[in-house]
Amino acid sequence: MMTLNEVTQRRLERYQEHILVAGEQVKSAAAYNRIIVEAAVGAGIAEGVPADLLDLSPRTVAELTERVITHVREALEPLSGEA
Repeated sequence: MMTLNEVTQRRLERYQEHILVAGEQVKSAAAYNRIIVEAAVGAGIAEGVPADLLDLSPRTVAELTERVITHVREALEPLSGEA
């Protein structure tokens, strides 16, 4: 199952770059979900993901995507007590 690693600046930049490049021609939400997970894997944010996401159910890919998005969002939020 997918494990999420710390989001460092290096990993965040790789993740965002992958999304921008791979997502440029995306025409469906399903493909976008897959790209989010692939970007997280490529950046080292996620590991333990099956090699071919196209073999998973759309529901599973969407669940993985939501976990990645939440994890990255939390890394960008200010620490408690900060502005």
